[in-house]
Amino acid sequence: MRDMGKSDQPRAPWSGKQTGRKRAIAESGTALAIIDTIHSGGLSAAGTGWGGARNRADRTSEYLTRRQCEGLIAAAARAQRMGLPFNRHWTIHYERAGVAEIDAGRFIGRLLKLAGDYARRHHGKIAAIWVRENGDGKGGHVHILLHLPAGLGLRGRTAHWVRLAGGERSARVSRVRSIGRGLTSADNGGEHYQQNAGAVLAYILKGADAETGATLGLTRHGERGLIIGKRCGRTQNIGQLLESDQLTHQLKPPSPRPNNAKMD
Repeated sequence: MRDMGKSDQPRAPWSGKQTGRKRAIAESGTALAIIDTIHSGGLSAAGTGWGGARNRADRTSEYLTRRQCEGLIAAAARAQRMGLPFNRHWTIHYERAGVAEIDAGRFIGRLLKLAGDYARRHHGKIAAIWVRENGDGKGGHVHILLHLPAGLGLRGRTAHWVRLAGGERSARVSRVRSIGRGLTSADNGGEHYQQNAGAVLAYILKGADAETGATLGLTRHGERGLIIGKRCGRTQNIGQLLESDQLTHQLKPPSPRPNNAKMD
C-alpha cells in the first residue's frame, strides 16, 4: 500500500468567532525566511520554556498560544543554524489510523523515534517540529516539519512506522512532501528554499489564536481545533535556545509564490 494519500488542502473556514483566512499554502503562508526570525540579544521571556500540556485528559486547548508559536519559530531557526534544515513536510492523519486523541502525543513521539533510529543507522540525525490539528472534517492529524539526512528517503517506510507506533493500516493516513523544488533544496539554502520553508512553517501555525496571529504577522490564523494533551513539540536537539537568541515577533511579508513541493 502506498502511504501517500490525498493532499491535505485547506477547506472552508470554521464559522466561529476566530475565523481564519484560508488560501492555498503557497499563497497564504507568510513567506518567512526562517533565519531572519532570530537576532542577537537576550531571549525574550515569552520565548522561554515553551512546549505543550502533557497528554492528560483534563488538558485541552483550541489554539496555539503565542509562546508555543514563538518556540516553534525559534526551534526551526536553530535547526537551520545547526545544519539541520527541514526538508520534509510529513502529515499523518492519526485518527484515520485508529489513534485516540489522548494517545496522539505518545504516537507522534514513537514515530519520531523510529525516524531518528533510521537516521542513526546511517550515521545521521533528524530534527523536527510538529503541530497537532483537529477539525474541518479531517479529524485529528499532525504536521511534522522534519530534517532527514541527505540520501535517505521515507517512501515505503512511513506506513510501516505508523503501525509500529500503534496505528492501524488504513488508506490516506500518511503523506510526505519535500520542501522546496526538491530534496537538495534545503541543503542549498537559497532564496527559493527560504520562501518555501517559511510558507510551510507559517502554514502549520495557522492554529494560532487571533491575537497571536496578528502579533506575529501571520496571514492565516485563528483556525480552531480541540486537542487533548500536548498540541505541539520539537526534538530535543533543537529545543534548547541559545542565550543570544531573540524572536523579532514580526514575520516577513509574502514573497513571490513558491513552486509546489515535490512528493518524496
